[in-house]
Amino acid sequence: MFKDDIEKLKALQDIDSEIARLKEQLNLYPPMIKKIEKNLLRKRKELQSIRDGQQERLKQKRLMEKEILFRQEEIQKKTAQQNVPKIKQDAFDALKREIDKLKGEISVLEDKIIQFIAEDEQALKSLAKAESVFKAEEEDSQLERKRIEEQIASKKRRTDELNSERAQQLTLVPNELLTYYNRYYRGHGPTVVVPIHGDSCGGCHMRILPQIIVEAKQCEKMITCEGCRRILIAPESNSPQ
Repeated sequence: MFKDDIEKLKALQDIDSEIARLKEQLNLYPPMIKKIEKNLLRKRKELQSIRDGQQERLKQKRLMEKEILFRQEEIQKKTAQQNVPKIKQDAFDALKREIDKLKGEISVLEDKIIQFIAEDEQALKSLAKAESVFKAEEEDSQLERKRIEEQIASKKRRTDELNSERAQQLTLVPNELLTYYNRYYRGHGPTVVVPIHGDSCGGCHMRILPQIIVEAKQCEKMITCEGCRRILIAPESNSPQ
């Protein structure tokens, strides 16, 4: 019976519709993964910037410590020069001025180091907090990516199952219906067979002549909408028999 053939075609359409939905969903996942990776990369760069800042601060501290050691060595040299026997007073005074200047520079550097140490405590706390936050965000990102990858795998498995069902269903649909379906499907998508809603096409909603509705209900031949060319079926034929 033609009604049975239509039901077989409708079953094929249901399979194709689900495959199309799964493909649409699968297409959404790569941008989601890319967004997760991009956000995590940005967070990692922000953390690295904080680490680099801390390393730069330590570098500056070491440089100041070296400057202090250098000046202390200079003070020792100049003090030794002051102790040379029979040194002239003006030379002694000049060395003293240089020593006092070096001591003043050391004092300034020591004050900067003390300030650095005080600020460094807060900087280290901020770095520790940033590392903790990043670790949590990284774990969340990994869990979200794993969830998405599981969804991808699940939908791909379902798509493979549906493709197997589709291959089997294709053998059940008469060639005439299948040819028409494939031609429309390629141009408009999987919604080829639609029920009549009241007195309108379930696809394009164009009004249908009463005679066409009667013929669709009889389901003895293929009836198509004059507007969109979809195959029309009566509402009661929309459920598998």
